[in-house]
Amino acid sequence: MIINHNYYLDLAFQLAERNLGQTGLNPSVGTVVVKNGTVISFGVTSINGKPHSEFNALNKLKNCSGASLYTTLEPCVHFGRTPPCVNIIIKKKINGLQTRHLEKKFIY
Repeated sequence: MIINHNYYLDLAFQLAERNLGQTGLNPSVGTVVVKNGTVISFGVTSINGKPHSEFNALNKLKNCSGASLYTTLEPCVHFGRTPPCVNIIIKKKINGLQTRHLEKKFIY
């Protein structure tokens, strides 16, 4: 099966765009979870920035092992006002991650 990563990333950006101006100091991020070519969940950054979109997309799923996650910004790896999003990504056994944007501090 050929996977059109751009299609799912575009869906994530459409979600993020609908949420602009609602996330306080945090960026508006969209996340789409895909398994076997089907969108099984999605999420956006919540009001005032927490929880993050990745958490919102994954927390409601029972079985997403082997799924792919498409998000408009790389998942956070640090503790701040929320736990790191990579924790739930690992816990839910996500198989792949696609993003288009990295924060400048993570580009080498």
